[in-house]
Formats: sequence, structure tokens, C-alpha cells
Amino acid sequence: MRVLLILACAALLAACGFQPRAQLSLPATLGPVKVETADPYSPLGLELGTALERAGATPAQAGAASASLKITSEAFATRPLSVDQFARVREYITVYKVGFVLVDAAGKPLIDPQEIELSREYTYDASESAGSPAEQELIQRELRRDMEASILRRLDVVLRTRS
Repeated sequence: MRVLLILACAALLAACGFQPRAQLSLPATLGPVKVETADPYSPLGLELGTALERAGATPAQAGAASASLKITSEAFATRPLSVDQFARVREYITVYKVGFVLVDAAGKPLIDPQEIELSREYTYDASESAGSPAEQELIQRELRRDMEASILRRLDVVLRTRS
């Protein structure tokens, strides 16, 4: 009975078009890659560097020619989304916008400059204001993680088509 249930689930997943996402695989011709940001301690830059290494990229050595993933802009913006009848903010939206470009060791763009924008909406309760800064920090962490995944998917798609 258990085997039949497992086979039925597998058949349903195959029928709906489900496929596990392929791992990012960088072409060997890319060579060493470094992540450049305006802030050397940028959490996004550090996370992208680690993710690129996991994908098989060789970390760039100081002073050696290497491809660069340049984070040209990175900004969070939080603004009110809705207010109640007393003009108090009830919902906010946090927007995370990142611009980037991938260039080879000679400085030639491998990926044209691009910008990705992600957003999250959340409610705000004035009586529970102690949790709001922690919630905002959590949302920013989640947006940063999603942004890393979005940039890596974009790199994967463009680099696969060039290979």
C-alpha cells in the first residue's frame, strides 16, 4: 500500500510538470570571479560570493585578473501602503532594488547591466510596536536571500545560453 502511494505521488508530480531546479553551474571559461560592492561588508555581496563558490566559481586572488559581478546599486525603501480612518499607517511595503553587471577579466560585459526589484508588504499594529523593528529586519533578510537567488538564476540563464 505504501509503495503504491509513493508511486501515485511520483506520477502526479511528473504529470504536473514539476522538475527540481538545476544547480547553478558556471562555465569553466569564466575563470575566477569576484563580487564587487560599494560596501565591502555588504551582506548581499558576502552571500553572493559564498553562493558563487558553491556553484564552482574559483575565488579571485588579489591583483589577478578575474571576472567581476559588480553590484552597482543596492537600496531598501519602506513606505506606507495603507492608512486607517484616523490616518495611522496600517500596512507598509518594503522594496529592495539591486543593480548589477557581470564583466569578464578584460572588463567586457558578459551580462548587460540589470536591475531587480523585490518587495514585501506587511501590516503594522501600533499597539504591538515592539515587534515592528524585528519584523522589518526579518523582511530585509528574507528579501536579501531572495535577491541572491534571483541574481544567481539570472546569471545561470544568461551564461547557459552563451555556452
